[in-house]
Amino acid sequence: MEDPPVISPDLRLAWRVTERILADPRLAGEPIGVVAQNRVVTLTGVVGSVRARAVAGEVASGFPGVADVCNRLETACPAGATTDPFERLVAQWAGERPDAARLIRARLRRERLLKAVVVLAALSVVLLVLLPRLAKG
Repeated sequence: MEDPPVISPDLRLAWRVTERILADPRLAGEPIGVVAQNRVVTLTGVVGSVRARAVAGEVASGFPGVADVCNRLETACPAGATTDPFERLVAQWAGERPDAARLIRARLRRERLLKAVVVLAALSVVLLVLLPRLAKG
């Protein structure tokens, strides 16, 4: 493809990223819009899978001159309607909500364990450093 007649750096970047996306066989037929502003590329549209969304983001972020990618691509089907194992796993993770009580209990256990380690370290110092000095004196 040729460059458009009037080219700003952002327009050139969007043009080149679009060319790269169109050339990628993993994204064949996916309607992906590309806009660039201050070297930040924004991807928009509705793609057929979570994997296509991820691939488009990787293609754009790997392009020279791209400072960051705002991947606003959406998937066409609901998360639970897919047969792809990877997409089912992503959908499962997205639906999980952490149990607050479980997180609090885990934090308290971790704090108690840390306190026990500090006490044991102090006791070790006493046993290894001070007791031999007391025995000599």
